[in-house]
Amino acid sequence: MSLRVVHCVGFYFPDPVGGTEVYVRDLAAALTGQGIESSILASTDGPGREYLWEDIPVVRYPANADREHFQQLVRRLAPDLFHLHSWTTGAGLEHLRHARELGIPSVATLHVPGPLCIRGTMLLDGRQACDGRIDDRRCARCWALGRGVPAPAAGLVSRLPKWKPPEWISATAFRRIATLASARTIAATQAERLQELAGLCERIIVPSEWVRQALRANAVPAAKIVLNRQAASDSFGAGGTSPPTPRDRKALSIGFVGRLEIYKGVQTLIAAMAYVPPQTPIRLIVAGTSNDAATLRMIEDAAAKDPRIELVGPLEHDRIPAFLATLDILAVPSHWMETGPIVVLEAQAMGVPVMGADLGGIAERVRDGIDGWLLPFDAPRAWAAAIRNAAANPGEVALRAANSVRTRTTRDIAVEMSALYGALQDGALQGEADK
Repeated sequence: MSLRVVHCVGFYFPDPVGGTEVYVRDLAAALTGQGIESSILASTDGPGREYLWEDIPVVRYPANADREHFQQLVRRLAPDLFHLHSWTTGAGLEHLRHARELGIPSVATLHVPGPLCIRGTMLLDGRQACDGRIDDRRCARCWALGRGVPAPAAGLVSRLPKWKPPEWISATAFRRIATLASARTIAATQAERLQELAGLCERIIVPSEWVRQALRANAVPAAKIVLNRQAASDSFGAGGTSPPTPRDRKALSIGFVGRLEIYKGVQTLIAAMAYVPPQTPIRLIVAGTSNDAATLRMIEDAAAKDPRIELVGPLEHDRIPAFLATLDILAVPSHWMETGPIVVLEAQAMGVPVMGADLGGIAERVRDGIDGWLLPFDAPRAWAAAIRNAAANPGEVALRAANSVRTRTTRDIAVEMSALYGALQDGALQGEADK
């Protein structure tokens, strides 16, 4: 009998998805070649349903499903191992608890900084990369700054005693003040949840080295942490497809694809365009959409004023290879510590150099001056200078494109994960990391 794994996620196809869901889809498919049966257990805002997605069984459950309902679904899927991939209300620590209550060995992959950071960005005071160590005073101040509290008041918040607001206050006009006053308690609770995550999991899978270091800074045992880097889907770069060099075009084509949210940094690109002389032969093509009306309006206003900026709307994942093939450079100006992102690997697999923020997983994947550019995440003038230089030096862009290659496959991921799953099933690793 083959090993059975349930992958639990907060969202899934055919709903709008991100890098986590793409990773899970590719992993489940690649594990089939390793003799491992996968099923997807994903929350939904709608009614529960079941279907096949690319031949993998998918079970959707209401995000507010209770413990009994969730455990009933897990029992029916009868996994040998439970793999959590999300940190959301619909699929998170609570669901990991439910699975472990059934006696199923569990692992979790940290696809987002959420388990480490109450601010969610892993940027200390919003200005620099954080080491990830959860300290209730430091985190309280940083979190308050992220909510727009002036620095002196944020410092005061960090010195308040730990306090948990009574439930009744949430229905009053004082709820926001009460939440702010409880910032140290929120941070302390975050630390407790991280330790519980580590205790419930046989292993914690991390896509980037910086995540490993952040977990170690919080005393998670080194033996419990497994680095398993991501890979672009096999469709990227298939058939030797590669974009033409900048010499083949009249204007340098720079693209952005992803959610048009502040933390993805598209505003840095828009601001940079204002510093690039209008006669510079460039095109900025922005693919994505947003629930942030103010950010979307800002982008639309900029595009209306600058004919070099083109908005193409959201793209389904299967359309991204064709989009990348039209680009000379992919811009990834994230304003948070990415654990990936997979889009960098997708661009490299297509031979497209990446101009990215010098943060987190981007900095681990892009080699500045070799296959891309690493730039300060919130410095539009520096981005503008890099864009101007790229437009003026097509040979340099072509050289970095030639150095942009796929270094890892989905099969590589599956081979490593199947070995880990098998060892856990055999009991060879269970509990070992806690000794």
